[in-house]
Amino acid sequence: MNNNSGWTRYPITHPWLTLSACLLLTLICGLGITRYHNTIDFRFFFSDDNPQLAAYTKLQSTYGSEEFIFVAIESVDGSDLFTDTNLRSLETLTAMAWMTPYSLRVDSLTNFPYTQASEDEFIVDDLYSSAANLDASQLRLRRQFALNEPATVNALISLDGKVGGMRILIQLPGVDRAAETPEVVYFVRNMVAQFEQDHPQFKTYLSGQVIVDQAFPESTQGDQAFVWPAFFIVILVLLGVIFRSLSFVIITLIIALCSIATGMGILGWTGMKINAAVTVAPIMILILAIADSVHILSRYRFFTQQDQTKQQALTESLRQNTRPVMLTSAFTAAGFLTLHFNDSPPYQALGYIVCAGVLAAWLYSMLLLPALIMLIPHSVKGGFKPPSDTTRTPLAGWSNWIVAHHRSITLIGSIVIIAGLMCLPLNRINDDPVKYFGSTQIMRQHMEFVNNHITGLGALNYSIPTHQGLTVTDPDYLNLLDRFSQWISQQPNVVHVDSIADIIKRLNQSWNDDNPDFYTLPIESDASAQLLLLYEMSLPFGADLGTMIAADRHASRVRVTMNNTAGDYHIDLDERARQWLSHEVDPTLAITSASAPLMFAHIGERSMQGILAGLVGSLFVMGFVLTWLFRSVTLGLISVICNVLPVALAFAAWGIINGNIDVGLTVTLGIAFGIVVDDTIHFLSKYRHARQVLSFPAPQAVQFAFSRVGPAILVTSIILIAGFAMLGFSAMNITANTSILTTITIAIALLIDLLFIPALLILFDRSSSEQTFKESQPHG
Repeated sequence: MNNNSGWTRYPITHPWLTLSACLLLTLICGLGITRYHNTIDFRFFFSDDNPQLAAYTKLQSTYGSEEFIFVAIESVDGSDLFTDTNLRSLETLTAMAWMTPYSLRVDSLTNFPYTQASEDEFIVDDLYSSAANLDASQLRLRRQFALNEPATVNALISLDGKVGGMRILIQLPGVDRAAETPEVVYFVRNMVAQFEQDHPQFKTYLSGQVIVDQAFPESTQGDQAFVWPAFFIVILVLLGVIFRSLSFVIITLIIALCSIATGMGILGWTGMKINAAVTVAPIMILILAIADSVHILSRYRFFTQQDQTKQQALTESLRQNTRPVMLTSAFTAAGFLTLHFNDSPPYQALGYIVCAGVLAAWLYSMLLLPALIMLIPHSVKGGFKPPSDTTRTPLAGWSNWIVAHHRSITLIGSIVIIAGLMCLPLNRINDDPVKYFGSTQIMRQHMEFVNNHITGLGALNYSIPTHQGLTVTDPDYLNLLDRFSQWISQQPNVVHVDSIADIIKRLNQSWNDDNPDFYTLPIESDASAQLLLLYEMSLPFGADLGTMIAADRHASRVRVTMNNTAGDYHIDLDERARQWLSHEVDPTLAITSASAPLMFAHIGERSMQGILAGLVGSLFVMGFVLTWLFRSVTLGLISVICNVLPVALAFAAWGIINGNIDVGLTVTLGIAFGIVVDDTIHFLSKYRHARQVLSFPAPQAVQFAFSRVGPAILVTSIILIAGFAMLGFSAMNITANTSILTTITIAIALLIDLLFIPALLILFDRSSSEQTFKESQPHG
């Protein structure tokens, strides 16, 4: 009996028209791919209402740009930097750095202000200048100064004096950061390469937010050169093994590629802004589109093997798969739509794009796939007679074993699940931008060298205002800064603290013949103001204190550097610092704490909260819809529970394996939920058909479901696992970890779908089975 609707029969009777319409739709949508606005600005990871982004923007508006490139310079032979030859080389590099596009200032070891008092003025010289012709004793004196000066040690020179640093402050125009950022990075890379060539005794290392911004698209390009080709090869091999038909492989790939073009393109017409996080969308769409095609082609091949005509086999396959494929596509799309609740716009965009691709895959599976089957020549070996007994079908031995041991499976499975869920607390939300990149990447290695050998990559900034009517030279205010600087410098992993209190103490000492006893803050405000005024008047171009003192002199910044880049460490230190300040500062004064690492530290938690809220809503809707469609509260509850368990158990396994959850892994909640629902619905649909239409008791209905969709579920799961596993080879840890966790989720979902769900159905659906069976007897 054929109860297919007209629109699903149309591609069978009018394949050429259907093919033309689908290709036209693909072309129109696909043209939108060129209309995306690609950005490499790290701030795009944060929503407009993100409080950490607002604080960071406020900090920049007060003290100027926070974007910089840090260059670490190491002597290859481990020699001390304070030789005339080495310092002369660093001086050359500093001069070259001033030519960096969009640079505002260059702070290095050689141009650090070396202050000396002379009568009623300060003489400010570069710490090293080849023109000064410093002798050995003068170099030793300045080395001693550099290694004891809080502003230089662990900032511009390492404690052992063997690694130097240079900080290039950048202010990009922001007109086209996709062009501006590589312009800066390429210039600096070429500059240090030339420096190393001219001065082979040195090796340089680059870090800084501008370098990180450029690393995202470059890492993606690396993936496209290896991961994507390897992925396609694996998929082609699997499809060839599964179908043993070149035509079926071609049809499946056409469906997948059209789905990618439509899903990516239709959102492109909106002019959406995207970044490197979205580049995995085509692979996700391709995998999910293949899963839809496999279900339809598997049943088509099954019926063709029974010597049915092409039209009959295709009609029957569509009849059996229309509702399950529609439901799985809808719930998969809903799963990806939960990324809308992620706090990170690029991952929101990823959710929208894959959602559109999933819906396109459903449309093309229902229309384009039948048309292609009708048009592309292919052959399927016939003469196959399926056994009438479901106990002799594929996976029959497995289903028979479950029927015989369903109580033990339920008991042992429940124990394993409970034990697994107890591992969930092993996870912690911890975004570490350094670890977004793989350990084999040169950029990651450079960053870790900088973090371990000269200065930290972790950072916090505190903008502390003065009381109304006072300026930053107020003695009480400076004492507050000094106490805070000393307190926070004693915290674990803090390697450097900058504040104007340290600058004024150094100036006071210089003013008093470099007497260490005067390394203190002046008692009177006028004395501090005079020291600052004389100092600033003596500073060369580009070396003013605008990065430390607000223009109105009513606030200043304390800059904290740490060698721990973990997000949870940033949050903990920031909370303790704000608590310390709350006890010392008038509560009416608004203190701003901000930094790029602090922004990333909070994004995982905000994203997790948003996605969990979205998932709860999706689960409620899914449970209601499936209960209504299956006409069974039991099936509805089982479907919801068994779609949550794989995700929960996968995160429990991740807690054992790693335990760190970043913003990329929060995305897995939506992705995994959207994927695992596929096989559950297919299995329960066939089970429901056997129970309510064929009036089978629960054990026989389970065997029937295994015979109809067991092989397809196994095949699609293998394809999904293989596809996402290939993404695990990405150079980007943020992508690789997401793929690994998704792969674990799919593997666990396969076990639950083909082991735990059947046992639950037999155990808890037994009584209703007998009632349904008895009520159905009069109807034959």
